[in-house]
Amino acid sequence: MKYEFIDNKKTVLKIKIENIDDLWLLYTILQKGDLITMKTLRDVKQSEGGKSRRLPMTLTISLSHMEFQPFTNKLRIRGIVKEGPDKFGILGSHHTLSVGEGDELIVFREEGWDQSTIKRMEKYKKSFGSVLIVAVDYDEYSIALFRRQGYKILVSNDLHIPGKGDESREKAITEAINEIASLVLSIINREKDIFGIVISGPGFFKEVVSEAIKNSINKLTIVLENTSMGGVYGIKETIAKGKPTEILKDEELKKSLQLLENILIKLSVKPEQVAIGLEECKNASEIGAVSDILILDELLSNQDLERRKEIEEVLNNVESFGGRVVILPSCSEASEKLYGLGSIVCLLRFPISTNKADFSSSTKNEGLSSSRE
Repeated sequence: MKYEFIDNKKTVLKIKIENIDDLWLLYTILQKGDLITMKTLRDVKQSEGGKSRRLPMTLTISLSHMEFQPFTNKLRIRGIVKEGPDKFGILGSHHTLSVGEGDELIVFREEGWDQSTIKRMEKYKKSFGSVLIVAVDYDEYSIALFRRQGYKILVSNDLHIPGKGDESREKAITEAINEIASLVLSIINREKDIFGIVISGPGFFKEVVSEAIKNSINKLTIVLENTSMGGVYGIKETIAKGKPTEILKDEELKKSLQLLENILIKLSVKPEQVAIGLEECKNASEIGAVSDILILDELLSNQDLERRKEIEEVLNNVESFGGRVVILPSCSEASEKLYGLGSIVCLLRFPISTNKADFSSSTKNEGLSSSRE
């Protein structure tokens, strides 16, 4: 999730949704009465007695209810229209905003956003790690730290490398490479959440820099990206091409898969430290026993309203006790494994007595029979 306050009083928050985890965070931070402004579609009659047409427009609604939309990764936000085009006479009527990946919205909260919510968003943002971008050419280089929230230029320097035929050229290139590699190493040692490095630029120079960095760092993925130049412009071009975002998304999926594997291992050696299915997870969440909960995204949009409320209550309980909520996309290869565990499973802080032998096929399909038929 990308977000920023756009007023000095910190009452207006601009938000961009980037994945389904963002939708869950949004669901948990919004509250009744928030004014939400967003581009949407609305059926309106342009003339009396005429046919209705669905038109794009920007509306502001006062939030009254939220739910995850069945069969889709979208959050539905319902409320009364407070602002919109006057000519359609829709002020005061009901409207539902459908929020999904890539959508932007503005949320106004009159009393302001409390520090606990802000800290939670910050913690959530940092939990997804970062990617280091190094944009180089023979004239300049820049190093930036890229997070889902945005990027920050850490270093930007000119390189005065002599032209071809100059006797000092090779020495200057070697010194420049060593300088860049040394800076990258120091940044990685300082920033503990870097998952990968993208080295970009035109021509062959980026490859030489990459080899020098690889010699010092072997624990991180290093990928190359072609850009028209180095420096700050090269950083922006690298981000626009999408490679840093891809690395973060891959890392997020790896985290989900690693958690699933850890749970499966724990289930085989210490089954009392694993809760399987909604009922067990609910009981564990109520006493603060859950350290991590892994849930299939389909379960969040279950069409059974009562079941969905029960699921949301479990996730809220886990977060209130400091646990971690991880959502596994149903399109991933490992989703069938999680589906076989009731689509929701918890790793526990301390053992809870449950009878895993009673884990029947009916429990395995708990809450999702309608979604997968």
